[in-house]
Amino acid sequence: MRRQKGVLGFLESRENFPFTIQGIVPDVVVNPHAFPSRQTPAQLLEAVLGKGIACGGLKKYATPFSTPSFDAITEQLHRAGSQSGMERVYNGRTGEMVRSLIFMGPTFYQRLVHMAEDKVFRNTGLVYPLTRQLVADRKRFGGIKFGEMERDCLIAHGASANLHERLFTLSHSSQVHVCRKCKNVASVIQRSVGNDRKVIGPYCRLCEDRR
Repeated sequence: MRRQKGVLGFLESRENFPFTIQGIVPDVVVNPHAFPSRQTPAQLLEAVLGKGIACGGLKKYATPFSTPSFDAITEQLHRAGSQSGMERVYNGRTGEMVRSLIFMGPTFYQRLVHMAEDKVFRNTGLVYPLTRQLVADRKRFGGIKFGEMERDCLIAHGASANLHERLFTLSHSSQVHVCRKCKNVASVIQRSVGNDRKVIGPYCRLCEDRR
């Protein structure tokens, strides 16, 4: 799990999670590579400080205005009777002891609104009148732009039907009126009478036909 976005890569049942000899089961297993890549050592320091406080039964001033040093955090953990904070865990599926020592500690998580339902492609909605492209911004019920690189990926995977649907049916589709007489594009005439706007209908400006 990455702290910045709160994305869970895999959901597992509680009985299959690793557990300690006291029966403690973690809620979230974090990949240690997330700390150097996303540069969030504060999350690890928060877990170390929280574990030292929980094991020692003490209170600590831990607001954003306090900046305890690394030595103060580790000393808090040492006073609680733990040298490194690492624990021996057991495999939840087989019950075998895991050879590697695992660090477990309490950490506060605030879930952000990143739901898959909010990120799917929309079918219909607002488009720019000039380019017929999807409008941006999720607040305006916009869609995700579909460019040339996405097109090439679909072509490489043989998804021609999906490509046709995305580029013609859902993204750039528009309806225009065509004159039955001269086959040119007709326009829709609107007449404003006071505050009321009345739509007369399609009208061809070349042959002046209304069909």
